[in-house]
Amino acid sequence: MTVLDQLVAEVGGRILWRTNIQGTLVGTQHIHEALGIWYPSHQAFLDIMTAPSAARNMELRTKAVEHADLHRCDPY
Repeated sequence: MTVLDQLVAEVGGRILWRTNIQGTLVGTQHIHEALGIWYPSHQAFLDIMTAPSAARNMELRTKAVEHADLHRCDPY
């Protein structure tokens, strides 16, 4: 289990899908991976920043990820 898997599980969520990005049709962002994560509530989405594994996840993300966006979407 990765730190991200553990972090998402700590707030009751789960990773629905994860895929590599093969190219961008419009725009200049160089995105390498996209994830779809389900959270049981908006509060669970917010709690991701204070969950027990959050500090370790952010430490690894800072070392490995140049740019990341988090978007809250309508139910899937």
